[in-house]
Amino acid sequence: MMNLKHMGCCLLACLLLAALQACDNEDDVVEIFTEKTWKLVRVANEDGKEQFYKGLWNSEKEEENSREALKLDGNFTLTFNLAEVEGETIGTCKAHGIKASIDDASVRVDGKDHTLGISGRIVGSETDKLARVFLNGLLNVYKYEGDTQSMTLYFKDGNTVRVMGFRAQ
Repeated sequence: MMNLKHMGCCLLACLLLAALQACDNEDDVVEIFTEKTWKLVRVANEDGKEQFYKGLWNSEKEEENSREALKLDGNFTLTFNLAEVEGETIGTCKAHGIKASIDDASVRVDGKDHTLGISGRIVGSETDKLARVFLNGLLNVYKYEGDTQSMTLYFKDGNTVRVMGFRAQ
């Protein structure tokens, strides 16, 4: 007959095993990405603390125009339509700069590895520097961090890794 101490240890081991199996490091990417509009708030170098990286604009007037356009509803926005299909999170996204957009781009997200890929094409032509970086950056995204309120997308700009910060609207 088992003694009470032995039964307690077995029970504790079972509870610990159940708790460890319940731990899941995978993000719920459908919840994070969908049912909201993401608004651009930042484009910086990977380790930069500034809102916008140095050298983005050629003049103060260009910067002023971009910042004014950023304040307008509908500009610099990103929306996702994702679903989990056979263990993969896939879907589409739409992005709007100022004059150009990315419509119905294919999206693949891995919530465990925090990878993100967007395949599409830009429709229209942008003269605004920030809008061009925004749209081109989305097509070069490879990683994300975030939750349902804020998100950071990592993208390659030549040999430089940059980040785009977003807030949920």
